[in-house]
Amino acid sequence: MPPYEHFTDNELIDAINQGDIHAFETLYDRYTSKVLKRCYFICLNLEGARDLNQEIWVKVFLHLHTFKKESAFSSWLYRLTTNHCLNYLKSKAYSEQSHRELSLDEPSQENPAASIEVHHLLQKLSLEDRTILALKFLGEYSYEEISGICKIGVSAAKMRVSRLIAKLREEVAP
Repeated sequence: MPPYEHFTDNELIDAINQGDIHAFETLYDRYTSKVLKRCYFICLNLEGARDLNQEIWVKVFLHLHTFKKESAFSSWLYRLTTNHCLNYLKSKAYSEQSHRELSLDEPSQENPAASIEVHHLLQKLSLEDRTILALKFLGEYSYEEISGICKIGVSAAKMRVSRLIAKLREEVAP
């Protein structure tokens, strides 16, 4: 068995498309925590994020042959993740009532009070705003990439990120 951890994403995808399940395990291990974080950032519910993470990896396995390698695999995976989470929220008729009843379960952090505060701040943002912040700070996408994913202009992407940061700062300021 080859040392898959040294393979590029595209080399792993080629191996997977040739039927090598161990290559898929390596790809999964490489990205699953990032997918889980993005799912949580969008749905703000840890159990829901875990379920979505698993559903996304099933989709990846079933549709990996459609990945054309015209962009980075991580970009393709992030778009798939975002679309899947957004579709899930739409299909569940995400109402204000369910939004208020979200669990406060979060991945453990050193300061639980700070994590709850961040959770409440994120709940105040729209789903679209959380997605833009996730792209910029969790996905570390450029403004050009954010503009393409969100179908907005580059200057609009810069402005939205800037305004969201200012809005969050106002919420935190004493």
